[in-house]
Order: sequence, then structure tokens, then C-alpha cells
Amino acid sequence: MEHRAKFTQKDRQARSQLAKLAGNKRLLAGSLVTMARVCGNPRCKCVTKGQKHVSLYLSIRDGKKRKMICIPKKWESTITQWVENYKKANELTADISAHSLKRFMEDKD
Repeated sequence: MEHRAKFTQKDRQARSQLAKLAGNKRLLAGSLVTMARVCGNPRCKCVTKGQKHVSLYLSIRDGKKRKMICIPKKWESTITQWVENYKKANELTADISAHSLKRFMEDKD
């Protein structure tokens, strides 16, 4: 295992941020999608006036299939934050990988 001092400042920062995210925050892989739908009640405004119900959905992969999960209003901000945390963790992992590749290319010869 390499000592932290051998990492660049940017690499150390990315690793530190990733460790904080992974250790203290929830991560949720998926995409958020806003959809407007009709509910099926023939007396509802979505049918009579064409005012569809707007809801937030979480789009995730379950094996090879895509699933859409409706997010209740009280969970919207929480789920949005979890998805953002996951995206940030992916960005940080990509940064760390780029630093590692650069180090390998410099040291391999």
C-alpha cells in the first residue's frame, strides 16, 4: 500500500471526498425522471380537463430490465440527494482512476 504522501494534492482531495461520501452518505444509482400521467379515474381532472398528474420517478436497472419507481412527494428531496451523491462518487472515482493511470504511465518505463 502506498503512503498518502506519494499522491498528488488533487488525488488526495478526491480520495478524501469519496471516503466521506461512502462513509457518511447514502448513494443511489439511478436517474430521476418527471412524468405526467392519467390515473384512470373517469371523474378525475386528469381525464376531464386533461390536467395530468405529475410525479417524480426513479429509473433503475434490475438486471437487464429497467424499472420505474414512483417517488412519494415526502421522499423527493431525499432521493434526489442520494442520486446526486452517487453521481458525485462516480465523478470522484473517475478522477482517482485518471490520477492512477497518469502515475502508471509516468512510472512504467
